Amino acid sequence: MSTNANTRDNLIIRYNALGIAMNMILSTFKMIIGSIYHAHALIMDGVNGFSDAISFFLSIISSFLNKKGGTRNLPMGYGRLEYLFSLTTTILVMYVGVRSIISAIGSILDPHEAPDYSVSIIIVTIVSLFFKLAYGILCRKKGKELGSIAMIMNGTDSLCDSLVSIGILAAIVIYKTTSIDIEHYLCIVISLMIIFTGIKMLHECTNKILGTRVDPDFKKQITNMIIQEKEVLNVSNLVIHNYGENVNVGSVDIEVDPEMKAIKITELSRKIIGKAEELGLKLTSVGINASDLNDSKADFIYDRIIDKAMEHKGIIRINSFSVDFEKKVMSFYIVVDYHIKDKEAQKQLLLEDVKQMYPDMDVNIFITIDM
Repeated sequence: MSTNANTRDNLIIRYNALGIAMNMILSTFKMIIGSIYHAHALIMDGVNGFSDAISFFLSIISSFLNKKGGTRNLPMGYGRLEYLFSLTTTILVMYVGVRSIISAIGSILDPHEAPDYSVSIIIVTIVSLFFKLAYGILCRKKGKELGSIAMIMNGTDSLCDSLVSIGILAAIVIYKTTSIDIEHYLCIVISLMIIFTGIKMLHECTNKILGTRVDPDFKKQITNMIIQEKEVLNVSNLVIHNYGENVNVGSVDIEVDPEMKAIKITELSRKIIGKAEELGLKLTSVGINASDLNDSKADFIYDRIIDKAMEHKGIIRINSFSVDFEKKVMSFYIVVDYHIKDKEAQKQLLLEDVKQMYPDMDVNIFITIDM
């Protein structure tokens, strides 16, 4: 594992350890004082804090495993565990929200002893508000800097917890001024907000686990880096797979002059692989395609095919074009938008058009998806 990745995991562990300590201390006081003064909302907030501590603990386990690097059976390491543990955190958040609603409804239907909003409750709530708000902002900021979805979600959860504290303070003010107890109704509103936040977090987690589309800016950065090499005529079929935050593995095809010697191609490939790794992408292969677009006749055909391809819905661009006039063989890749369901149909339509344009040519078209 690289030094940067190791430093990242160490920082994540420190911030999560801070989160565990904060939640355990605050939750213990909330549950004790809430039980003494019959403050249901404070007790539920304490229970929620313990679930937060569990999520932070899971994040620490994830970071420790990630520090181990790859194994024989898991060559890419344990990076995706961060997504799995984030999913566990999300489920815990939603579970607490649902339980809080059920408990609040039960208390409304069968009222218990009215809360005694003492100074102790007010102090604990204000202290909790301050620490949850500060930690939530810090955790989200550092999570974005470190590229940790788990930290971002833990920070979001902490900010949601600060809303609970604000709600409790609002309930105290209303009760003190009007003698109307809205605590349980407030619990329902806050719980619905927590569940709604959990649903959004769940959507993001599942997308990460299933494999989301690569960040366009990162892909553009890699493409620009490669195309800056003077020997590279074009870049195509850049495929990137994510195995955890900042753990990207992929492959790419480049087009070079057909007269370029093998030793020079080898040097160019190694140079591209080294630069890609500096940007955070481990290239497992650099495919080579030869394009002789210095030939005016080939260039003319290429331009005509591009114009014809752009008439077809879903075809984004043409890559890796080659033509052999002696053997009368033409081949190229078409990049098809991922929204197009029947990609093969788009290929066949273009194939028919190209064959009409060049009936004496053997035309080979290959499909690649816009990743």
